[in-house]
Parts: sequence; C-alpha cells; structure tokens
Amino acid sequence: MLWFSLYNNSEFQSDLPAYPDIRSTEGINDLEKNYLTVLKELDTYIQQNGIKSHFNITMVEKPESWKVRSLLVWGVKMYQFQKHFPETMKLMNNIPGVVNICFNALEPQSKIVPHFGDTNAVIRCHLGLQIPSSLPACGLKVKNIEKSWEPGKVIGFIDAYTHEAWNLTDQRRTILLFDILKPEFIHQKNKVCATVLMSFYLQNLGNIFPSLYKMNRSIFKILLWPFIMFLQLAIPIRNFLKK
Repeated sequence: MLWFSLYNNSEFQSDLPAYPDIRSTEGINDLEKNYLTVLKELDTYIQQNGIKSHFNITMVEKPESWKVRSLLVWGVKMYQFQKHFPETMKLMNNIPGVVNICFNALEPQSKIVPHFGDTNAVIRCHLGLQIPSSLPACGLKVKNIEKSWEPGKVIGFIDAYTHEAWNLTDQRRTILLFDILKPEFIHQKNKVCATVLMSFYLQNLGNIFPSLYKMNRSIFKILLWPFIMFLQLAIPIRNFLKK
C-alpha cells in the first residue's frame, strides 16, 4: 500500500529490511566505478557556485550545517544545474526509476535529527563521495541499525523508517543522494512525485508555523487533492517547456 507522511503523523510500519539489497539494480555498479568523476564535477561546481543549506531547518541541530544541490526534485528536472554535471547525469540516467537526485553535504560536528521520509514508494540511496571517517564518528542509523558510508559505495535504505545521520569529525561529509521507485509503484510515478512536492511546500510553511506539524494530517488528503492533481499534470509540462 502506498504511504505518505503528508497524511500521517507517525512513521511507516513494515517488516521490510532497513537496508534492502540494491547490488543487482541496473546502473549501480557503473555509478560506483565512476564515483571520482562525480566528485570531480561536484568540486568544480562548488568552487564556482557554492552550495546552499537545506530548506527544512527543523531537521538539523545547527543552522546551515546541511547543504544540498538538487539536480532532479521528485520528477522536476533542474536543467540549470544538470548542465554542470553531464557525466553524473549520464550515469544517473542509466538507473531505472530515479525520481530525485541531489548532492548532500553535512558540515563538521553536525547532526541530522531523527525523522522519517515522505513515502514508502522509494528506496533512498547514498553514494559515498567524501567520507571523513566511519562509525562511530560518522554514520547513518535506520530503524536503530547503524552503517558507515564508504567512498565509491552505494547504501540503499527505506527512507520511510525513522533515520538520522551525523558527522562528528572536523571535515565535511558529502554524498550523492537519489531515490529509486520500487517496481510496484512505477505506474504511480506522477502521483508519488506530486504528493511529495506538496509535502515540501507544507514543510516550508512548517518552518514558519511549527503548529502545522501537530495537525491531524488525514484532512490534508481531502484539502490538497486538487493541488496534487494539478501538479501531476504540471510537472511533465514544466519539464518540456524548460528543456
């Protein structure tokens, strides 16, 4: 069953493993082999443009400690940024079902607090790029199971479970984050993307009005239905016009 945090105040419940095996997923092996190419494109971009903080300030212990550069935002193609990462995009386009791509930097002595993701429709993946240390100084915890990142290796996990990340070293930790639709939800891609984007809009409002997070979210399914339907139509049109 399709699950969205937009409509629920509690995390997704399932017997799925916290870290599903993604080794056989098409394109993952090539991405790992070419991670230095990805890192080189990112380094060049940061030197010329910098990288901005994540929009959701409630998810970090220190302001501006979590930096993000998005290339694909839940179906919305960020062509103005993708052009700086031609080799990265070639590699990502060879992985089926990808709906979200971003570079994700966690500054020294920083933590992303425990939270659960937007939907159970995806497997979230992290490609290690700059990993200053392993556990216990730097790591990821999903459903109380801890793992270390490794340069050039991809970790897949169920983002809908409660998870957190930390970097207690004196160097920046950088990964390439991407979300892959599970096969059973491929035919609902537009619905998934539109609903998660709507959730992002509400999270932005939640930065200003924290009480929004305490509301009974089941009512959102009725109130937001026309806006989500509009987004399902608007996303492919927007991508076509911006190309």
